[in-house]
Amino acid sequence: MSVVNQRLIARNTLLLYIRMGLIMIISFYTSRMILALLGENDFGIYNAVGGVVVAFSFLNNVMASACNRYFAVELGRGDHAALKKVFNLNVTIFLGLGLIILLLAETLGLWFLRVKMVYPPERAMAVNWVYQLSILSFMLPMLTTPYRSIIIAREKMKVFAYCSVVEALLRLGIVFLLMSASFDRLVFYAFLMMVVNLGVSAFYVLYCRHCYEECRYSFFWDKPLFREIFSYTGWNVIGSLSGVARSQGVNLLLNLFFGPVVNAARGVAYQVYVNINQFVQNFVTAFHPQITKAHAADEHQAMIKLVFQSSKFSYFLLFLLVLPVYTEMPMILDIWLKDVPQHTLLFSRLLLITALIDALGYPLGTSIQATGQIKWYQIFVGGSLLLSLPIAYLMLKIWHLPAESVFAVNIATSLLAQVLRAVFMKRQQQMSLSAYTRAVLLPILLVSVLSCVVPVLIVTRMESSWWRLLLSLASCFFIVPVCIYTLGLTASERSSVTGALKSRFLKKQSL
Repeated sequence: MSVVNQRLIARNTLLLYIRMGLIMIISFYTSRMILALLGENDFGIYNAVGGVVVAFSFLNNVMASACNRYFAVELGRGDHAALKKVFNLNVTIFLGLGLIILLLAETLGLWFLRVKMVYPPERAMAVNWVYQLSILSFMLPMLTTPYRSIIIAREKMKVFAYCSVVEALLRLGIVFLLMSASFDRLVFYAFLMMVVNLGVSAFYVLYCRHCYEECRYSFFWDKPLFREIFSYTGWNVIGSLSGVARSQGVNLLLNLFFGPVVNAARGVAYQVYVNINQFVQNFVTAFHPQITKAHAADEHQAMIKLVFQSSKFSYFLLFLLVLPVYTEMPMILDIWLKDVPQHTLLFSRLLLITALIDALGYPLGTSIQATGQIKWYQIFVGGSLLLSLPIAYLMLKIWHLPAESVFAVNIATSLLAQVLRAVFMKRQQQMSLSAYTRAVLLPILLVSVLSCVVPVLIVTRMESSWWRLLLSLASCFFIVPVCIYTLGLTASERSSVTGALKSRFLKKQSL
């Protein structure tokens, strides 16, 4: 019996999309209000200071990847005794990891904060408070990573949907508390964010302990299993470092060369990127366990088919959102924010292009990670992405290029990484590059080019106005799905989509 469950992927994706739609609406409002309440300087300080702490997240990201992989493999094999051992060992490892990160944050991180970072001298006390609270805000979700990974491996996505919406509402509540605050809003905001993270983390632990027997932690140590996990995670350090370098490393560079005001622009642009990119991350979360389980069950053809479909659908789902946002970004930013920080427009557009390229890579990366043979993959792919930080530093230090250049470097390294992922898929999973080109790359190229024609004409021929915005959005949301259906899907995929829509329509009629 196949472990690939297309209906479960579709249902989980729908749940996560509904969740993300609600969260995105709330997040855009809260971001706008936080920027207005804190001001550009304090908003930039919070993003920069938080970036120092998150810079240590590469250790957490490495272990999170291991949790997702090993939990899904044991569930794919149906070995629940082994699953409990792997879970207990991972919790033990995360407790040790937490101590290491705390030590790094209170030594190396604190030195960087006080010696290298740029912020107004009169805000030194507030910056120190924000830094300590940011450490707690980071460590609480990190220590509960094994619990979150179990939920993902078991594909119980509605738990994420409900909890994430509650978390977004709590962050909305922070806005109203800040409005009435009569003391330092920056410190108060950092404190409230820590409290929200504490509540959410406690929920995941209590839920998993109640629902899943393997999540009732007891100390467990297995040296051979630890060595196996450590070997797997050791090479993943490169990939995780590259992710941190491209996000928080760039953030710190911008602070060093341009100050907190540019950090504010990057913070706003990153909000746009994260909220749009979360739609693809939801899909990744839904298909990730299925690819790993298919590999564990030796269902090679089903896995390759799923990789092709998920690569294509990941891109299409993101492109449907990116095209209207990209074309109407100036007006969207004006509507969203009271005062738009300088550089925000170009930062946002460059980040959206990066997101589209990266969307193609998630399924390929998941498939390669499932093999456990990741040494050379991480050296080449992770190494190519990691290059973005030193290249960006040289561009700013030697050639004195503008701030936007660091995001252009990210685009170039993302393209290189995608080519390398395809090569590794050919070597490790016997994926046909010609089949990948025909099934994935050509359809997305056709859809991307043809979908842009009408929206671009509207934006270039009409003056900016509400009518143009509505017309542009309407054209995107009509033309892109039509192009996807006619040019992006195979005959069997169109048949499946039509059948699913008919089934749902008939079901509603019968009700």
